[in-house]
Formats: sequence, structure tokens, C-alpha cells
Amino acid sequence: MKKVQKECWTVTESIVFEDETIQIVQTADSSYPAILYKRFFPAVSIGTKLVINQTATALNLGTGGFDFVKHVFASTRESEKNESHIMKLRYMPLQHVVNSLEERKELHPLFENHSSLQNKKIILAELHSMVPIIYDVAIELDETASCCFIFDDSASLTIEISSHIRRLQELSNFHSITIGQCIGGEFDAVSLASALQFAHGYLHADLIVISVGPGVVGTGTKYGHSAMDIANWANTVGALGGCPVWIPRLSFADNRDRHYGLSHHTITPLYEFTYCPCMLIFPPLQIEQKKVIEAQLTNVSRVDHQLIYSSNLSNEEAVRRVLSVGKVKTMGRGYNDDPVFFEAISEAVSFCLKGCTS
Repeated sequence: MKKVQKECWTVTESIVFEDETIQIVQTADSSYPAILYKRFFPAVSIGTKLVINQTATALNLGTGGFDFVKHVFASTRESEKNESHIMKLRYMPLQHVVNSLEERKELHPLFENHSSLQNKKIILAELHSMVPIIYDVAIELDETASCCFIFDDSASLTIEISSHIRRLQELSNFHSITIGQCIGGEFDAVSLASALQFAHGYLHADLIVISVGPGVVGTGTKYGHSAMDIANWANTVGALGGCPVWIPRLSFADNRDRHYGLSHHTITPLYEFTYCPCMLIFPPLQIEQKKVIEAQLTNVSRVDHQLIYSSNLSNEEAVRRVLSVGKVKTMGRGYNDDPVFFEAISEAVSFCLKGCTS
């Protein structure tokens, strides 16, 4: 099968948005705006010639309706001097050096402690849409809480595409670490293990979350989806002496059988590929909803995972206030369309911050 890749040589017509990390530009030959990442290219002005990659919008994929700047015909962008030797996007035209946490010698004793998480509860969040909800709920429950989010490379390789992340990065109690080939975090790490040790042992974050940027992949097959990586996250957390807390991907509004009730994106990696005990926190469910989930989990257990069904929504008034006014959607659905998805997130956050559920 011939690969589809569409690109266009064009010119900048207007600057739609700009901050320290990106520009969003409108070009003469596309109906979609294009994102320019400043870490790779110099900022452009009206009339600058550039090349944009239109593959995703041509295939109607979920990029938020953006093309991407591939090349800028302008003066060369000078690279910042960097004595590090850890490369991200290795052996690609846009490879570049980052200052990895592992290269900081003063942190080496921290990285030697194998059981360094000390039974710390670590949230595992499959979807990027969960990230702003987790943070907003956490701050509603405890405005002094410090939150550290670790992003791996199973979705977007740059988290700067996310407007949620660009908002959160400006806040003093929000920290981000990008690992693997993912870039754009406040800190960079080579591995998830090092990132977890740093988040807990150096930042002393009250809430630690592992998640992804936008752009997870699904194919409709049992193992061909990004959520399979969550098993690796859980196993790493367990190996370091931590307690993995999965946010169950719940929906009773999704018309796809594989995502109705408890999604197979939770069931498959948790029960077939995770080798350490985990916690799965459920929000209050109707009797019939609970029966659906119990039927889905019949005869699937390999490890003694702990399932907790909450009888009441923890901190209900505060949580409903955050969820009902939030503009975050998942699969096009908001809180009123599919409340259990959102309440599952809030219940996991409450459990990790307060240590108990109702």
C-alpha cells in the first residue's frame, strides 16, 4: 500500500497565536492553521515562505484541526549551547540535545534507591483529556497540592501542541517531565523510572501522574493501541516500590462494544500484561452499570488487583463544581453526556490525595 503523505509549499498570511513555545499561522494554501514549534524553527512573519505537512488533516485525523510546519525558508535558527549528550528524536532531521535529569551528578544518589517510591500512590491516566481534569480536581480538593505529570512517547512526541499543557505550564504547582522521545516538559528524563524517582524524591510532589500527550492510537484490535503501554508504567511503579492506581476508562455512552462499560483499553493491559498488584478506583455506579463491569471482569484476573467501588462521590460538591464547569471533552462528550468517565478520574485523584474513598 502506498503511504499517504501530503505537504504544501506556501506562505504565511497571518499569525493566529504565539507564545514562547509555538506559533499558529494561517497560510495561503490551506484552510487549516498550522503549528510551528519554536524549538525547531525560527518564528515567522507575514510573507515568510514555509512548507507544511498536511497528512493528518488530509486523513481527517484528530490533530485538533492543525497542519504542521515542516520547514521554514528563513535565517537559520541558532541552537543554544548545551553540554549534554542525550538526544531526542534521535537520527531524525529534528534531533536535538536536552538536559536530562540523569546527567545531573547531584541526583545520582537518588537514582540508586531501588525502592524509592515508598508505597507512593501513582496515577496512571490513559488519555490526555484526563490531564486537565486531574489537575483541576486536585487543586479544588487541596489548593496547596503540588502535581507532577510524566508524559511518555506513546502519543504526541511534543506536548506543546496541547493548549491544556501550555496553560498548566505557567502554574507554579504544576511540574512536567517528558521521557523517552517525548519533549516539551519542564524536565526531561531518559526513563520513566528516573522520572518517578525525581518527582517523588526531589520535587516531593503530592500527586504524581503518568500520562500522554494528545494523539493516542487505536486500531480496533486487542493489542494494537497505545493503552498497552500502561502495563509498562504499572510494572515500573511496582518495581520501584510504588502503588499503581489506574483510572478506569469507563463509559456508558460509547456505542462501541469494546469501550462500553470498562474499556478493553483498561482490561487488557491490566489483566494480561501487568505483573504487580494495582488499584482500580470506581466512582459510584448504578446497579446495572456495576453488573456490566463485574461481567466483563469474570475470569480475567491473573494478578490480585484491588478494586474499590465508592458508594458516594468523594467531596461531591467540590468535584461536581469542577466537572460541570469544565470544558474538557472526551471522544466529543462532556460531563453531562458521560458522567462516569469524569467521576472515575475525580475519584482516583481524591483517593490518592486523601488516602480513602467514601
